[in-house]
Amino acid sequence: MKILIAYVSNSGTSRKGALLLESLLQNHEITVADLSEGFVSPEGFDYLVLGGPVRMSRAHRTLRRYCKQYEREILALPRTLYLCCAIADQFENYLDMSYPKAIIQGAEETLYFGGELDPSKQKGLDRIIVRMMRNSIRNSEDDEVVLPGFLPEHVRLLADRLRQK
Repeated sequence: MKILIAYVSNSGTSRKGALLLESLLQNHEITVADLSEGFVSPEGFDYLVLGGPVRMSRAHRTLRRYCKQYEREILALPRTLYLCCAIADQFENYLDMSYPKAIIQGAEETLYFGGELDPSKQKGLDRIIVRMMRNSIRNSEDDEVVLPGFLPEHVRLLADRLRQK
């Protein structure tokens, strides 16, 4: 199967997910495309995995532009959508604000690949916001609360499903 894994990454988590998925699908023809370096048309592929980070409750603008430019081609393919964000409880809301409804509705699945709050990977105001979020979580009165992180097990589940196709 010819699979396009197209992603955008701000701090590296979405890229980490895309590259892990590629490494787990060695029996397929995989193209990994960083959309910030240029758009790759999904036409001619058998399956699309599309994802990126959430900032300010929405997907990266490059991901949204890609969906707009290639909506017709995306809708013609079986697909999985993923997002990386620090607040897992908001995944469904972020999904609705990030992808066009038609692209979501036709997706075989939508996945949360986790999110990392690493201020060293941020710039400017994002660095301050991430630091504040980390501190808020660490200072929580709930001893059960842990910092969010990348979820490689979610990537492995997707790889298992795609290997069966």
